[in-house]
Amino acid sequence: MPEIIHETSAMIAYLNNLESQIHRLQDMLVVPETTKTQASLSEHPYIVKTEDVLGGEPVIVGTRTAVRAIVEHWKFGDAPEDIARKLPHLRLSHIFAALSYYDDHRDEIENYIRLNQVPVDD
Repeated sequence: MPEIIHETSAMIAYLNNLESQIHRLQDMLVVPETTKTQASLSEHPYIVKTEDVLGGEPVIVGTRTAVRAIVEHWKFGDAPEDIARKLPHLRLSHIFAALSYYDDHRDEIENYIRLNQVPVDD
């Protein structure tokens, strides 16, 4: 029994040390700057707004894929996994980030959807 207590204490100490190291690493993270223009990162880690990409419309970082495009797929009934298959340059985490951004910025994204609608001829 004392052996188990010693192993448990050692494991707790190890985990506390690991947690401390993780916090130090998080503090060291720096948001990278783009070379062309300053990107504005949102509270959503995969979403970025850059004036030289779609005029500042929110997109998936490192792509020109607008959050609006992902939301439109979702509104047409595509599951996130289906969207990831249709847009293979994106990971599932990108899809969920876009939907999360939409949930937090619904009016903004709905406005981009309206602005980008193709008129239907009668």
